[in-house]
Amino acid sequence: MSPIARHYAPATWFLPVHGVFGILAMGLAAFQFSNRLRARYLRMHRILGYAYVTSVFISAPFAVVVAFKIPKPFSVIAANCMQSLGWIVCTSIALYCVRTGNIALHRRWMIRSYPFAMVFTVGRTVSAFFPAIQQNPSAGEAVFWIAIVLAAFLPSIFLDWPVIHTRNVARAGNAARTSTILAP
Repeated sequence: MSPIARHYAPATWFLPVHGVFGILAMGLAAFQFSNRLRARYLRMHRILGYAYVTSVFISAPFAVVVAFKIPKPFSVIAANCMQSLGWIVCTSIALYCVRTGNIALHRRWMIRSYPFAMVFTVGRTVSAFFPAIQQNPSAGEAVFWIAIVLAAFLPSIFLDWPVIHTRNVARAGNAARTSTILAP
């Protein structure tokens, strides 16, 4: 048995479930962001949306089980739990919003949900481009935690940037007008 197979052996039955539904969620979410699909095929958008939510609600808890089954440092287990929690919370709020008819907030929370699905992919991609990370386990943990933090904050910055930027431009304009009025 290879070292990789021995490492993942304790999670033999849990890892495939987590992986299949995680991949399914990432693939489905990509279609959910299509304005054309949503506008032309609303029923399909809803079906794919419920499949995404179901995939998240299966994949995220299995990620926690896998994290506890595979030998790893406690900080990595904590990171897995936080990623899963963030993914479930954002998806649950999005589901609640759509069920109560608040489509604008539903879209915002779905945008927040997807980056949590991408944490694993981002971590693996960064490791592929920076081989030194693979040789230092604490560097891999740092990449994982940074990806989780970015998944938590970047969507809010992205969603709120137009409002933030507009306010700053307006303040700069007001400050310029005030300084010219007060100038002798």
